Amino acid sequence: MTRFILKLFSIFFLISCTENSENQRTEVITDSYFFQKNTFNMNLYKCNAPNQNFNSTYRKTSDLSNFYKFSELTEKDEEIDNCVHIYAKISELTPLKEQLLMGDVYMEISNCNSKVEEQILVDSLKPYLEYLKENNVQVWTGISSIEKDNFLWINIWESEEYRERFLLEWVNSNNSGKIAKTLMSSAFCENPSTYLFL
Repeated sequence: MTRFILKLFSIFFLISCTENSENQRTEVITDSYFFQKNTFNMNLYKCNAPNQNFNSTYRKTSDLSNFYKFSELTEKDEEIDNCVHIYAKISELTPLKEQLLMGDVYMEISNCNSKVEEQILVDSLKPYLEYLKENNVQVWTGISSIEKDNFLWINIWESEEYRERFLLEWVNSNNSGKIAKTLMSSAFCENPSTYLFL
């Protein structure tokens, strides 16, 4: 009799385990586009004259008058005579494009003024970021923290030619007007400065 009861218990146990395993499934999320983002410390120097002796860890423009470095470790660097120093913590918005930070960098920097709180601003960028993702646009995008309603918007493009082609297509697309309207309700950005860092 005991043997019969143990067999019956075993059958119930196996059936209950089988039913649970059918209802459970593991889902692997491979899309890190909207999470797992880094924050970089950016040091950018705009010098009045070419500087031959600049720190070799910095990328430079061909005229040796502009220098920048992104780092997850280095904080704000020292001021340098005859150079304007811009330091900001840049929050990455497109982590799948981080490879664009390697090698030569075509950088676009805009000074922007936020009309809303930081989280509302980030939420208003989602249609733009979704467009970049769906169309596999080769651009890395980041924004600095908002300080006194001001922030920096940084795009790093695959190349200057790629940026020009994209902007031409963008202006002629249906999405550009809708997305621009959404962004304009949250922030105003000046025309960007562009640099080719080697």
